[in-house]
Amino acid sequence: MVDKVQLYDKKSDQATFTGIDDGEKTKTINIKLKEDKKNGYFGKVEGGLGTDKFYKSQAMFNAFKGKQKFSAYGISGNTGQTGLGWGDRDKYGGSSNNMEFSDDGGIYFYGNNDDFDSFDGQYNGQGIPSAHSGGLHYENKWDSDKHAINSNYKIGSIGVEGTRDNLTQNNLSNGVTNSSSHQKFDNLMFRQKADFTYTIKLDTTSTLKIMVDGTLKNSKTRDNFISSTLRGDNSLQNSTDRELSNDGDQKLFNASALWTKKLKKKGRTLSINVKQAVNENQTEGHLNSTSEFFNELGDKTQTESVNQFKTNNTHNQTFNSNITYTEPLSKTITLALSYGLGVNNSNSDRKSFNQTASGAYDELDREFSNNFDLDQLSNQGGITFNYKKNKSTINIGTKVSDVKFQQFDAYTDKTFKRNFTNWNPQFTYQYRFSQQKSLYFGYYGNTNQPSIDQIQPIRVNTDPLNETIGNPDLKPSFRSGLNLYYNSYKILSDQYVYFSSSYSFTTNPIVNHTTTDRLGKNFYQSINLSDKSPYNYYFNFGTSRKIKSIDMSVGLNLSSNGNVNYTRVTDTVRTELNTTKSYGYSGSLNISKYKEKKFDFRISGGPSYNVISSSSRNSTNNKGWGFQGNANFNIYLPGKIQIGSDGNYQFTGKTQTFNEDLERFIWNASITKKFFKQENLRVSLSGNDLLNQNVGFSRYASGNMVNQNSYTTIQRYFMCTISWDFSKMGGSAPTKK
Repeated sequence: MVDKVQLYDKKSDQATFTGIDDGEKTKTINIKLKEDKKNGYFGKVEGGLGTDKFYKSQAMFNAFKGKQKFSAYGISGNTGQTGLGWGDRDKYGGSSNNMEFSDDGGIYFYGNNDDFDSFDGQYNGQGIPSAHSGGLHYENKWDSDKHAINSNYKIGSIGVEGTRDNLTQNNLSNGVTNSSSHQKFDNLMFRQKADFTYTIKLDTTSTLKIMVDGTLKNSKTRDNFISSTLRGDNSLQNSTDRELSNDGDQKLFNASALWTKKLKKKGRTLSINVKQAVNENQTEGHLNSTSEFFNELGDKTQTESVNQFKTNNTHNQTFNSNITYTEPLSKTITLALSYGLGVNNSNSDRKSFNQTASGAYDELDREFSNNFDLDQLSNQGGITFNYKKNKSTINIGTKVSDVKFQQFDAYTDKTFKRNFTNWNPQFTYQYRFSQQKSLYFGYYGNTNQPSIDQIQPIRVNTDPLNETIGNPDLKPSFRSGLNLYYNSYKILSDQYVYFSSSYSFTTNPIVNHTTTDRLGKNFYQSINLSDKSPYNYYFNFGTSRKIKSIDMSVGLNLSSNGNVNYTRVTDTVRTELNTTKSYGYSGSLNISKYKEKKFDFRISGGPSYNVISSSSRNSTNNKGWGFQGNANFNIYLPGKIQIGSDGNYQFTGKTQTFNEDLERFIWNASITKKFFKQENLRVSLSGNDLLNQNVGFSRYASGNMVNQNSYTTIQRYFMCTISWDFSKMGGSAPTKK
């Protein structure tokens, strides 16, 4: 059925047309079908029942006839699968944004994270999910491929419930506080999305592509928090019991059109791209909170209660256009000129109502309410030079934007205006030694404007002990990034070497100013820091080769990452600048072997060392060792029986702040029996987390705080699964008359 499979970085539509790299790339798989296999259908049906009420089920179908393609799928379960896996998504989850069929029988898939993978888009392992989703896909080409359509519809819901525990150490100049919180959450999201793409070749030199998509989303969140804060001497400073609920409705609409024209001179092109987007979000809910405060002797000194009904309605509408013209200056140099117009109109209406004696929530709390209109107009010009000769490719250019910003406060009848300039320089160099070996270096700079939430001069009290305050005086920051990549792969010896590295720093950064009062309340406000530049970096190196004497592949991986960030901290004694440094180092060895229809295995593992430090005078440096290991194997026995197992071991050592080692070993195993000549019917028995040690855990530093989280996640269960793959392929496409 499949003739060949290719994996590569696909350039944007505009870069592909003009031949000038704009830096936008997506991982792409090209599956090219054999000529006599372009008609038929294939599919998959799978169902599984497990202990502790775990289950999974999915059905998928894909049919194609000539250049008409149709696919459908449905998924339901609570094992953590919330959308199509990578392999199945390629076959059944087509999207105008991530799948196309080429004229030579190729199928192109682009990764775009458009799955129901958790409450916020991707299931992150926190809580127990219950997911149900499905989709339809249709596309066709006709009139000698002059016309093409691609359409999709997706529907799904996901519910996630569980608990989360958090420990936080707050390093202040006048002492250290330690907070703990227990959260219980129950979230539900339902979403529908449809998209449609129409492409027409107007003539041999011009093409028009129109894309439209719309999304309807409904969400419900229910959270309960119980928290407390202890002073450095372990005396109770405050405690809070808080309930927060929200019901939201969101509508999204996007439309775009791209017209491309190749002019008479080779390399001379003109393209026009316009985009329109509308985003409406309406949310309402309740905040019910009681906080108690205590002095050093343990006496309760103050109680604060909040009982509010809240609404938050936002509307955002954007229009962006771009015109690009390319002109070959010589056989090796091409010039690209671009101009773009952008319009952004937004409104944010946030209201908080206190409950009155009548029981109704009809008293507006203006301190925690606001109504803002934001209008932004930008004009952008760009120039890029592209040099390509032999094995070298160089791009150098910049984009400059003039932005006019206006914000109107309906409550105070005040208007805030300002103009600013965005600058986005770039430089890239690539040297391709061969098809399998290349070196790449790039520099990218970009101006970052403060967000509307950072600017609005309001207070948000959804967490009464941690309030955020806006800052209308914020200025833009500028980020510079350097990237260096190298890769080499030798097919005959099955040997590869790669390294990737990145370093970025920010000037005039937007950082947090945290103010902690005598009651232990934290107030957060974004500010600019003109004399410091936070930075971060990462480095990865890997190599592997097959050793013929033992017929095994042996590899080595090394990595390091780090960042330095700043936070201005104010307490009851002083204000100081806190510098937080975080570094991580790790290495691992791996060995693997594969014997067709007999066995395969892979083992990898290695140590890690992490350092988290703070310049606060009362902070402690947190250093700790760790270790991570992974192993998996499959054994193929007579009678079409397969035994497989995999394990993951993780150790995180204790630090000065957290005096507890965390250790877990997650072990999974399965046995599968295959039936029929094609081995397309499979029955398997599997065990997940056999030792019942899967404990959600994370540890990190942020500003002057060090945090440790633990949360509920899927643990041990056993399941019996039946899976059937079916297909029918035949004949070439019918001859067109």
